[in-house]
Amino acid sequence: MTDTLTAEPALWTADRTVAFRRISGAVALPLAFAFQLACNTLYAVAATRTGGDEGTGEESLRFFAAHADTMLAATLFALVGCLLAVPGVLAALRVLRVGRPALALSAAVLMIAGYVAYFGINMTNFYSLALAELAPDAGAAVDAVTANPAALPFFLLFVIGNLLGTLLLGLAVVMSPTLPWWSGVLIMCWTIGHVVNILGGGEWFAVAGGALEVAGLCVLTASALRTPDAVWAARG
Repeated sequence: MTDTLTAEPALWTADRTVAFRRISGAVALPLAFAFQLACNTLYAVAATRTGGDEGTGEESLRFFAAHADTMLAATLFALVGCLLAVPGVLAALRVLRVGRPALALSAAVLMIAGYVAYFGINMTNFYSLALAELAPDAGAAVDAVTANPAALPFFLLFVIGNLLGTLLLGLAVVMSPTLPWWSGVLIMCWTIGHVVNILGGGEWFAVAGGALEVAGLCVLTASALRTPDAVWAARG
């Protein structure tokens, strides 16, 4: 009788959302960055045809005008990817909490903060699309937005979270005692490919790095899907 009374509260207080959170987070992890990959691929296709939008505000508006549909789709992919990155990265944190908790936490904080900032940055694309259609001579206004010092910390936060955060996540996987080291190397390929792109290698290096990153993240997803609910809940 005593055992029954003791067990009954546990049945009522058990978290019945554990399986949903584990599975949805595991699926969101590679999906988030697959959406970012789709965004980067669309941009790379457009930039290969006419050059990118890294230049003056006037050049940026010309680029958006020439590729309005492509940039709208790319923006939507990026926004959805940013939203999915939050539960996805939190799932990665739980997978890595066993081996490298501090390193994984640092990576997760940087990545989530960076992609939240990136969500806001991508929202400005809607203004660029509208200006490209209705006020193509408003390049000075675009320049004023990017030159605003109040916006600079958020751009830097995205860069740090995107590059350093992903690098630390890959390193945590490489050092994990429960995951194959090569999956961490694949994740770090995003940082490598993006840096090569920034240094002038071209957008397709970023696309290739993003594809390898998604492949590496799928290993974390598989680990999360194999984890029992009780173990997942115990990881906090």
